[in-house]
Formats: sequence, structure tokens, C-alpha cells
Amino acid sequence: MKIKKMQHLYQLTFLPHLFPINCYLFETNSGLIVIDMGVSSFVSTIQKLARDSHQKVAMLLLTHAHGDHVNGVPAFRKAFPHAKVGISKRDSAFLKGNFALQAGEAQRKIKGGFSKQQIQVDFTFTDRELINGLKVVATPGHTPGSVSFLETATKIIVAGDALQTQGGIAVAGVLKLRFPFPGLATWSPAIALASAKKIAQLHPAVLAVGHGEMLLKPEKMLQKAIKAAERKV
Repeated sequence: MKIKKMQHLYQLTFLPHLFPINCYLFETNSGLIVIDMGVSSFVSTIQKLARDSHQKVAMLLLTHAHGDHVNGVPAFRKAFPHAKVGISKRDSAFLKGNFALQAGEAQRKIKGGFSKQQIQVDFTFTDRELINGLKVVATPGHTPGSVSFLETATKIIVAGDALQTQGGIAVAGVLKLRFPFPGLATWSPAIALASAKKIAQLHPAVLAVGHGEMLLKPEKMLQKAIKAAERKV
């Protein structure tokens, strides 16, 4: 397990060289807020970080419903029974096995792998909600209900698979040969491009993604990825 810290955000990476899957921990006044839980291996590392920092684990927020972001939820719930788990209202349907498209959504096949386990959540949220200092930003495209989490005071944003940095920075839906999986698993590249532009307009100071390293002052790299996506979409 690789651990990296930028300001008060921890990045935990499982299989950093083969198939990097990231989990994040925000240190807040209300305790540790965990974002994404793709594998159960994260749990023991989170327990150690919680002990070392003398903070409780307050909640787990999920950027979207793909298995590599939720497969560790059952182990997390067992280890932290008092921590609430939340996901967007839209993507909560996928956790229940409902893959029907909703009215007004792009009529494209839902892609990507979903957990074979029963993944339970305690609450759902929608765009612009504020959760313990983190603002929910709807960034659909990879899935219809994908979200990012923005800490408005510091401009740190955890964007899930709206973008990737492994194999080179890319908007969801743009295939990077060195790490093609987020591209292959994206529902709507056109909608993902609009979401990437939305993230860029927030002028993040730190960009943290589901697969790959965090980026400090990512504006130029973001614009590069957006221009590449515009040529392909």
C-alpha cells in the first residue's frame, strides 16, 4: 500500500504499479472523511492512520458505483460501524442492480464492472449539497451519477474517474493505451467532457483522481486533457 499526503488529504493506493486504485482521507474538524473504498485492503491502513492522528472515521463518500470504488464497503462497514456511507442518488440504483436509463439521459450502455457483493449505503446526495465541508459537484459521464467532492476553502477536489492521471492525464472516455480501463468503462464521453470543463472552471488547487497521482496546480494539465478530449469526442 502506497501512502501519500498533500496538505490534509491522504492518498492511499492499492497496487500502485499494476492497477492503481486510490482511496482518499480528508482530515477535517469532524474527523476523517474517506472517499472511495475499492478494496478491503484499505481498511487496515485507515485504522492505523486514524489511530496515529487520534481522529475518528466519520463517514465514507463514494464518487460512483463501479466495483473498483465500492468493493471494500462491506469490510469498511464492519470495521467502522458508526461511520455513515453515502453515494449519489442516481448511482445508488446501480448498487441495487437497476441499470435502466432514466428519462433525459443519453441512451448509451452503462459500462464498467459492478460489485457482485451487496453494497449498502446509509444516505444519498445530489449536486451542490454540502457534507462536512465538502461540496458535492455533479460530474456525470463516467457513470450517470458520478460526482466529485470539492473542499471550497482549499480548492482541493477529489474527482473519482471524471479524469485519470495514470498512463497520462485524460478525461473519462479518452483511451490511454498505458491505462485504458477508465476509458473503456465510461458511459458517455461527451458528457464526461462537459464535466471535465466544469471541474476546470472551479480552478482546483489540487486534483485527486481514482487512478493515478494527485496533481498540484493542475490547470495547464487539465486544459491539455480537455483539448485532447475535444479532438476525440
